[in-house]
Amino acid sequence: MDSHKTNNLFERFSHLYRERNVLLENSKMPLGFQCENGWYKIIYEMSEKIKKLSSDSPHDCAITEVSRNKDGTLHVEARNLTPATQDIIVSAKEQSRLTCEYCAYTPAFLRTSKGPQKGHIACGRCLRKSAPPTKGRTPKRVTKPRRAPDVMVLKR
Repeated sequence: MDSHKTNNLFERFSHLYRERNVLLENSKMPLGFQCENGWYKIIYEMSEKIKKLSSDSPHDCAITEVSRNKDGTLHVEARNLTPATQDIIVSAKEQSRLTCEYCAYTPAFLRTSKGPQKGHIACGRCLRKSAPPTKGRTPKRVTKPRRAPDVMVLKR
């Protein structure tokens, strides 16, 4: 995710992402959000819901990692979870399953074909954007073979 959106989440939900300043050995949050910009809205709404449930005590939920799973969905690790917080994280993961990781378009699907989108959840538009160019040539149009006319007309 780009630095502007990352900083916005860190500032808005500073208590929730308080582990961003710890050593990398203890938490992966200093690396930031390891996903693309399309899931910003999902992460923002998830953080908003968790913030409403929590107080400002040091024993509240703290998110330690936000990244992308191998199956293409959102992966969130947290400490001091409650059942309500777990439900919010699971619903965000399920929402990411159908949302494009690049442009937030829904519906999007897990791409399994070869290419730069393999293993990512992407919509058709983002898939076409990342496809290699066709070297300036358009695909040749298939035409029907011409048939000889039955009657030939001669002009005088």
